[in-house]
Amino acid sequence: MFKQIPRIDIDEIVDKAFKNAKKKAHSSKKNINEIVKEKESIRVTVAGETLAESLFKVVERYPSFDRLPPFTRELIDVIVGIDKLRHNLGAVSFAVNTINAVKLEYIKNIRRAKSSQDASFFRKQCYGRYISILKQVEKNLKFLNDARDRLKNLPSINPDLYTVVIAGFPNVGKSSLLKALTNSEPEINSYPFTTKGINVSSFNYNKRKIQVVDTPGLLDRELSYRNPIELQAISALKYLAKLILFVFDPTESCGYTMADQMKLYDEISESFIGVPFIKVLNKTDLKEWGFKDEVGGIKISAQDGANIEILKKNIEEILFKYFEEEVDYFEKD
Repeated sequence: MFKQIPRIDIDEIVDKAFKNAKKKAHSSKKNINEIVKEKESIRVTVAGETLAESLFKVVERYPSFDRLPPFTRELIDVIVGIDKLRHNLGAVSFAVNTINAVKLEYIKNIRRAKSSQDASFFRKQCYGRYISILKQVEKNLKFLNDARDRLKNLPSINPDLYTVVIAGFPNVGKSSLLKALTNSEPEINSYPFTTKGINVSSFNYNKRKIQVVDTPGLLDRELSYRNPIELQAISALKYLAKLILFVFDPTESCGYTMADQMKLYDEISESFIGVPFIKVLNKTDLKEWGFKDEVGGIKISAQDGANIEILKKNIEEILFKYFEEEVDYFEKD
C-alpha cells in the first residue's frame, strides 16, 4: 500500500520541472516579443504542472484513513500518528493549490508584458515563487517521506481472516510452533514499533484460511518492560486475535522460570479478556522434561511434531465454535 507512495526531493522535482519547461518551450510566432512571451508562458505552465503533479502524487496515493480496517488504522496511528499525517498532507495539498494559482497569475502577467525582458523577468519571478512554496512545505515533505519509509513495511496481515496469535517468552519455541502448524516457512516482516520482526503464516481449515501470527517483541515480556508504543501496538493486535496460543517451556531452557512464564501468561490473558487461550507446553523432546504439569496445557514438541495434530484439533474445535456463533449471529440479524 505505502510502497507506491513516492519519496519527494525538492531539488530533484525543481530540476525536473525547469528542464521540462525549457524543453517544451517553442514558438511559431515571428515577432520577437511574442516569441519570448509564448516561450516564457510555456515554461511557467510546464514547470508549475510538473511540480504540482509531483506533490499531488504523494497526497493522492495515501489511503483514506477512515476507510481502513481498525487494526491497520491503529497501527498507522501508533507508528506515525494519523492526525500528523493529515496535517502534513493538508499542507502539501495547499501547496499544490498555491502553485496552480501562482501559475495562472504569472501566465497572465507574461501575456500582458510590454517587452521580452519583462516576460523573462516574470518567468524568473514565478520560478522564485515556486521554490518559495516548496521551501514552505519542506518540513512537511520530510515528515511524509519518513512516514512512507516507516509504513511501507507494515506487516502484511489480513484483518479479515480468522487470526490465531502465538505468545510467550523468547526461545520457548514460538516460531517453531508456527512452522509446525502451517507446514511452511513463515513470511517474516519487520515492523516499526520494535526492533524485531513479525512472523505470519496460515493453514486451511474447512475451506477457510486461518492466519497464524507470532509477535516477538510485543507479547514476550512483562507489562512493566513495555513502552507506550508497544502497549498501543498490543491494543491494535486486539482487533485481530480470535485465539491465543500461549507457549510455555517447562524445561526452563529458554532462560525463564515457570513462575515468570505464568506471570506473563496472567498479564496477557488480562489484556485480552474475552479471547480464548490454549496453553501449550513445548519441548517434550528434551531430556530436561521432568516437569510436573500444574498448568493444564497440551504437551507438544514443535521440533519433532509430537502432538501437533492434537493441538490442531483443539484449535479447530474453538474455530468451529466461533464460526457457528458467527453464523448464528448473522442469521438472527
